[in-house]
Amino acid sequence: MSRAVEDKIDVVVTYVDGNDPVWLKEKSQYDGSDGNYQESDTEQRYRSIPYFNYWFRAIENYAPWVNKVFFVTYGHLPSWLDTSHPKLRIVKHEDYIPADYLPTYNSNVIELNLHRIPDLSEHFILFSDDVFLNAPVSLEDFFVGGRVKDYGIYAPLIPREEFNHIELNNTMVINKHFTKKMTFKKDPFKFLNLRYKKYIMNNLFAAFYRGIMGYKNFHVTLPHLKSTFEEVWNKEGKLLDKVCQNRFRGLNDVNHFLMSHWNIEANRFVPQRVNFGQYFPLHETNKVLKHLKNSPYKVLCINDEANNYDFASGFAKLEAAFAAKLPNKSSYER
Repeated sequence: MSRAVEDKIDVVVTYVDGNDPVWLKEKSQYDGSDGNYQESDTEQRYRSIPYFNYWFRAIENYAPWVNKVFFVTYGHLPSWLDTSHPKLRIVKHEDYIPADYLPTYNSNVIELNLHRIPDLSEHFILFSDDVFLNAPVSLEDFFVGGRVKDYGIYAPLIPREEFNHIELNNTMVINKHFTKKMTFKKDPFKFLNLRYKKYIMNNLFAAFYRGIMGYKNFHVTLPHLKSTFEEVWNKEGKLLDKVCQNRFRGLNDVNHFLMSHWNIEANRFVPQRVNFGQYFPLHETNKVLKHLKNSPYKVLCINDEANNYDFASGFAKLEAAFAAKLPNKSSYER
């Protein structure tokens, strides 16, 4: 693949404003309760963060090579966002998600259909609005030779929460189409790679088991290939259609990590180093503040995963830290 084509790398970021009264009224018309999935419609699914403008400052400062930024939204737009920015594309759910699946309050539906976005590049990087660049990154941090940079690390599924059902569903699809022996034979050193550090042991132990037991997910940025989405939809369209009928998250969902795992098993990846990014729950605010100031991680996920936390205090501390780190407005801000 030519460098000219690979240079066209887009970024996709998903956004929702859970305080919008129009959106809340519409959502209230549908039953989001699920006795089997307690987290299907909780507050943190839709809570907006007050420091999201720093996401754009980080993109502009740390990844100026990005081709376009696709801002995926129900229709919510932060008041400070300059929608006329030449790199910015506002994409409403109705612009790309089939009408049969709308309205949706399920992030999995929003992400599983990203390949339908008009003009989206073959190579794109998916962000949630809680995933921030923390240092300068290069194109090669995400794609090399047209392949995604990802973690080919196997890990057994240890069920602790409802979300593990989604991981299990992803893995079941992968086992339907791939075998681990086939993958190892293609390029064993992508799995026994020093970039994985201690996790090399995961893959050594995994070699003794039949089938694929699951994957180590780091929950940071994910580089994707639009053609992989199209391939999986072609081969598993019935399953994906069923999932996309779920207006809220359900136990039978799969998510976009399925596309990541598909790239791994189809040998469309190169190994990513394990300290490239790190996930932090929001309530570990002091750890996040430390890594915003000085960190080996180029990407930080600051995840709002609990409802029993003093969010106002945590948000205020993080906003102050971002302001110190990225004090100047980006060209994406009015």
